[in-house]
Amino acid sequence: MMQRNVLIADVVDGRPQTSRAVTVNFSDFEASVPAITAKVVEALGQEETVVLIDNHGNQIVDCEGTRGSAFWKQHARKVSAVPEAQFELLRNNKRRRESRNEDTHDELRENLEVVSSTLKNLTKFIQDNPVTPPLSRRQIDIIKNAFTCIICTDLMKDPVFAECCRSLLGCRGCVDQWKQNQGYCPKCRGPAFDVHGHSVVGLDEALAALQLLLT
Repeated sequence: MMQRNVLIADVVDGRPQTSRAVTVNFSDFEASVPAITAKVVEALGQEETVVLIDNHGNQIVDCEGTRGSAFWKQHARKVSAVPEAQFELLRNNKRRRESRNEDTHDELRENLEVVSSTLKNLTKFIQDNPVTPPLSRRQIDIIKNAFTCIICTDLMKDPVFAECCRSLLGCRGCVDQWKQNQGYCPKCRGPAFDVHGHSVVGLDEALAALQLLLT
């Protein structure tokens, strides 16, 4: 027999809030969503059924990938149970967040396109006008700070932005390494950073121009 803990949660303000945990015993034959769900309900001593979800709030469905002990004996994989009646609230809130995130992506994409174009135009202007007065130290610092990796402190390479604080963070390589060891945003310390950090496409050329401008 094998064991695993299942977190018991209620949906509060559209998000699962854990109140306790139950331990279920199961055999390899019982390692499936229906069997684990039934064991959780039995452990709770109630008739109301529950829905099993992962740490992102997605329903764990019965399929080939979730059948067998290989899936269920991985204790690093957090499994929670929420009342079935509350799961629809969780799903609706998740859809609203995803819709807002998509709006944020569109807005950031537009802003980044403007920034990229401005940087390239500024660099071209300085190259075409060598007698142009140089930028002040304060102006240079403002530009460098906006595009400096928060982790390695160099100019960003393959930049990444975060939805949680709606700002550029740093190099893709630095951020990927950060995510392997930390679960929060390196800038605002927001949780669930693994789903909030995204690459920014189209800034590499502008950042290369910026490097020439600042050297």
